[in-house]
Amino acid sequence: MAKRREKWRVETKVRLQSNRYVFMVVSLFLASLTVAPSLSLSLSPRTIEPALVHFLANNQTFVPELQKTKSARVLVPGCGRGYALETFSSTFFDSENIVGLEVSETARNACEAYQSENKSKAKCVVEDFFTHGVKNDDDKKYDVIYDCTFLCAIQPTQRHMWAEQMQNLTKKGSRVISLVFPLGDFKGGPPFVLSPELVKSLLQNDFDVEELIQVPEDMWARGRPEYLYVFIRK
Repeated sequence: MAKRREKWRVETKVRLQSNRYVFMVVSLFLASLTVAPSLSLSLSPRTIEPALVHFLANNQTFVPELQKTKSARVLVPGCGRGYALETFSSTFFDSENIVGLEVSETARNACEAYQSENKSKAKCVVEDFFTHGVKNDDDKKYDVIYDCTFLCAIQPTQRHMWAEQMQNLTKKGSRVISLVFPLGDFKGGPPFVLSPELVKSLLQNDFDVEELIQVPEDMWARGRPEYLYVFIRK
């Protein structure tokens, strides 16, 4: 595990240019760590977190409600190739309001190519999560925001900004789904260690806990323990 941690640190730190471009670190980090659900860290060309797939397929509350609208608004910051985008798109009947954020035209082109290949109407835009905005209109705010290994890649000093953006981009009843990873007691980063308690502390002022799932080992996306945390906007 120590070797794996060191590999993560090296791969992400060499890409770190400045705090101004920390969002780029997130996307590159996601691209390098998205692996098949096994103990191996070898890159899998096409994968999505099994915990998310299972959750969306079995949810009996907000997912069916949003499916009825056929216009669910979903945001995935640091979306990488867009595996999660395609999953949300297929879940919500090809809604054209599934949006991923990336930091370069190259990354966006790769993401959009994957969406096109899989007949997904999701789109990817080049924009910084921390400056991404929507009109101050509940109809324009997101129904769901999915954070997967994004929070762990930003600097700890930016976590309050992450929480503020979650509040700014959502409306009452919106959900934030957070894949809490990596877990542990190591120091430094990125990636920085997370815990369910930490994520809850960031969101508890504006969100209530709806569900906390300890992901079973056979669903681990990157060979290490993880949680799926679901919050609902107050």
